[in-house]
Amino acid sequence: MDYKKVGLKAGIEIHQQLNTKEKLFCGCPTLLRKTEEHEGEFFRYLRATESEMGEIDQAAQEEMKREREFHYYTYDTTCLVEYDEEPPAPLNEEALSLCLMISKLLHMTPIEQVHIMRKLVIDGSNTSGFQRTALVAVNGMLPGGGIIETICLEEEAAQRVRDDVFSLDRLGIPLVEITTSPCMHTPEEVQETAEFLGMVLRSTGRVKRGLGTIRQDVNISISAGARVEIK
Repeated sequence: MDYKKVGLKAGIEIHQQLNTKEKLFCGCPTLLRKTEEHEGEFFRYLRATESEMGEIDQAAQEEMKREREFHYYTYDTTCLVEYDEEPPAPLNEEALSLCLMISKLLHMTPIEQVHIMRKLVIDGSNTSGFQRTALVAVNGMLPGGGIIETICLEEEAAQRVRDDVFSLDRLGIPLVEITTSPCMHTPEEVQETAEFLGMVLRSTGRVKRGLGTIRQDVNISISAGARVEIK
């Protein structure tokens, strides 16, 4: 295929778990557990919440009308923060320091103030109905001249066990989200960029390894076509 002729553009979003001592907003360890080890279970009906602008996402409102009953497995390594029964603790400084280290390796510019924002998610992956995330740095460089737009620090989602049953051991593990611009124009460039970013993350010696600890989404488009995200 002539990728230049079709006007292929691609960008990558990489989500990488950090190997910190504690979770992002509580003192629980970042241990991944076997579901058969769970000690308790509860259920919730999630509701769409207002954004910082006082608005409610229409898609979230429609999802809320389905009135799905979500069940959650709890462990002796999870706490009331994961259950959304206690306010989150201050942001994990170890995770923030590690995120800044990664941004420096990618020649990015840290922002002056880090603020926690909310991404509405009422698909059951978070007991609060939203994911906490924070923009940390912008404007990085890739080999060959590509641009890294942002790096964010956010809490990992709960892991789906089956259907509407989730495990809370993963919820709250610190996660970095690295987003590039649509600066790649061939599949080979996408692969090279993914390998480079993976190498940088592993070089810190402070990220988790193994199946599910890193996820890469590819956003692609062609001339006169809509953008499509491939997970």
